[in-house]
Amino acid sequence: MTFIRPGFVVVIVGMTLTSLSTIVVALRYYCRYFRMGTLGATDHLMFVALFLTWGNTVINYYQDSTSSKFRPSQFRNPENRPFLEIHLRGTLVTWWIYRIMYTVALCFVKLSILFFYRAIASHQTFRRLVHVTIAFVCFYTFGATIASIFQCENPSDAWNTESYLSQFDRKPGRVYLKCYNPVTLWVFTSAFNLFSDVVILLLPIPTLLSLRVPMNKRLALIGIFSVGIMAIVASCVRMWVMALWSESPQNSAKFGADLLLWGQVETNSGIISASVPFLRLIFRGRETPSSREIEERKRGISPPRIVVQGQEADEKNKPLEIESMKFFEAEDADPNGSPIWKPFITVPASLSSGSRGSAMLEPTHPHQTV
Repeated sequence: MTFIRPGFVVVIVGMTLTSLSTIVVALRYYCRYFRMGTLGATDHLMFVALFLTWGNTVINYYQDSTSSKFRPSQFRNPENRPFLEIHLRGTLVTWWIYRIMYTVALCFVKLSILFFYRAIASHQTFRRLVHVTIAFVCFYTFGATIASIFQCENPSDAWNTESYLSQFDRKPGRVYLKCYNPVTLWVFTSAFNLFSDVVILLLPIPTLLSLRVPMNKRLALIGIFSVGIMAIVASCVRMWVMALWSESPQNSAKFGADLLLWGQVETNSGIISASVPFLRLIFRGRETPSSREIEERKRGISPPRIVVQGQEADEKNKPLEIESMKFFEAEDADPNGSPIWKPFITVPASLSSGSRGSAMLEPTHPHQTV
């Protein structure tokens, strides 16, 4: 039976998931640019996150390549150390870089989602909450990155092989480098990543529930935004692996590959789940509305409602129904190239139809042929 190294499995899974993320982001750019004619900060932030995720995948490859050249049991034999130091140094350097890249990549995934929320925010309270969440994510990412860089008082001590190997000599007079235990940092970042994932998932729910559309359409919109629960599940599993990994040095060696594996799953699931809703334009482009549907859409228009004096205050307090879902829609046109007028309540066109339960207004006095 052929033995497959756990580190090699991490590389294969990382390459597969990151390639899938690349395809999804490329299709996202296609839909946003060619179908909608617009690109925004949310798209470019996601591209940066994808680039950093590829960087993590390359780092995982070198982590597997360097760590496969030795075993921890060989560290106790001083005669083997000259042959192990170069590979050990590579392992220490790649882990130091990975801590930084992993944190920053997740930050850009979250910022991409939050900047999309910011673009569609209609309520002032929702917009403020988005701004607070953006500041929170930036601050804790900056703090975690600085802590990762300065794991030791002198950053280069983080990959000092002489100091690392000296802990296996058990000499009472050896000099300890001024470094802190990175386990504390990893547990801290995992907890904050999970917390921020939950906050980002729940942020748009109250706004979606306040839309004045039928309940089935509200639930459909909530389902579109709730795809991000995949990233939360991956983050929970990684947190559990982190708890096992941090129990002892033996567990660190045993669960190190699992920690890297679920780090790849968490980052790529965030990229994919945040980009998939934009891809509905690909499938929507295949649907050609019939002449009857076009006529029903035209008949669904009603005259502008006159605002009576005294209702102005109510109008201001009413949830704003701007074109929040325009990011997911392409502009409709009839066979003559003229734009199709839509109802005053803006919902995705695929969810708006002249069928039963539609949100479109029917004419109060239909014309009759005399």
